[in-house]
Amino acid sequence: MQFAAYIAGRYLRSRRHSRFLGRGGMTAVIGIAIGVMVLNITLAIMNGFHTEMRRSFIENMPMITVINIAPEGFTDLGGVMDKMGQVSGVTGVAPYIRQEILVTSARRIGPLRPQAGIAWGVEPSLVDDVQPLSAHIQPDPVLLAGLGGGETPRVIIGSEMANNLFTQIGDTLILTSVNGELDLDDIAAVNRKFVVAGFFSTGMYDFDSRFVYLDLQDARNFFGYPRGGATLVGVGVDQPMRADQVAERLEEALGSRFHATAWMTLNQNLFHWIKQEKVIMFLLLGMIVLIAGFNIIGILTMMVGERRREIGILLAMGAPRSRIMGIFLLDGFWLGSLGVFGGSCLGLAGIWALHTFGFKLPGDVYFVDTVPVLLQWGDFVSVAAVGLAISLLAGVWPSWEASNLEPMEIIRYT
Repeated sequence: MQFAAYIAGRYLRSRRHSRFLGRGGMTAVIGIAIGVMVLNITLAIMNGFHTEMRRSFIENMPMITVINIAPEGFTDLGGVMDKMGQVSGVTGVAPYIRQEILVTSARRIGPLRPQAGIAWGVEPSLVDDVQPLSAHIQPDPVLLAGLGGGETPRVIIGSEMANNLFTQIGDTLILTSVNGELDLDDIAAVNRKFVVAGFFSTGMYDFDSRFVYLDLQDARNFFGYPRGGATLVGVGVDQPMRADQVAERLEEALGSRFHATAWMTLNQNLFHWIKQEKVIMFLLLGMIVLIAGFNIIGILTMMVGERRREIGILLAMGAPRSRIMGIFLLDGFWLGSLGVFGGSCLGLAGIWALHTFGFKLPGDVYFVDTVPVLLQWGDFVSVAAVGLAISLLAGVWPSWEASNLEPMEIIRYT
């Protein structure tokens, strides 16, 4: 093996190579480097999007949602919550009222500015056990505890909604909902004034531009729920990635009238699509490395043609054909290694730049306002392994041709 490595190194360093071969080898190295760099950066971005999306659902939505499929809904809310709290893996339970609404800013000048939103009625003393809502509230997390009570009910709205409505703390908002039986000939809307007590900012545009939080009892009064009523019960768990197992235990404990849905089940199509997209992007962008591999095949084939006389002399001197084959396999592998190393370094630099300086995205188009990146070393190893494997395989055909040359014919006619 040392013999093959020595000759392979001489062939790559030799000044007798034609300029065309030298440029071709450099092109192959650059091609592999570009492919590896693009693959690493793309996978890091996709990992970042996946992680941000998962974080958004974990931090801004209940990890398990429990609903009562019976028409009468939750008739014994306290008893149901006590049963849920006794299930293994449950860390917190909180009731919610969820209702789609229309939010209007009461402006003094100009037309009203209505905007669609989603109202969440929450119990301030319990909601943090299910989702860390107070951690996102501005300017002070204690504003959550002060939602209930007062002559005029208070709300906490998303920062993006506040910007869209030109709303500040202390301003009045009008919430509009439809209660009671619907009559298409006479639809009656219910309006009520609320005072803005604060804002919340999660970094997720869809949440920050649509969600409105109000006290649970104020929500019951506004939406016409009976005392002790709720749309759903949110459940917090100790291990978010095992929420589906806790959901099964909750259904067993509560009975057939209740249905528990884990956050990953609720969005399984979305997360499955993300995983499939990652595989597809890996295959598509891997074509760049594959094309560079064909460049290595061409370079090694021309190198074999240029070194025919030397190969013939080595074979005539008794060099094993396996050693001749190893020479060109090593040349292809070393070219690929240079490309993989350079591409990995460039990929790390690109990921660091995106993480450090950021790249702004339109928040109304994407669910985040900057490009998220997450470096996973497993992806780096996979990309490097694929690049090296393609480089090694690219040398198989030229090296096989070199090892099957007939030394006497080469020496006689060259």
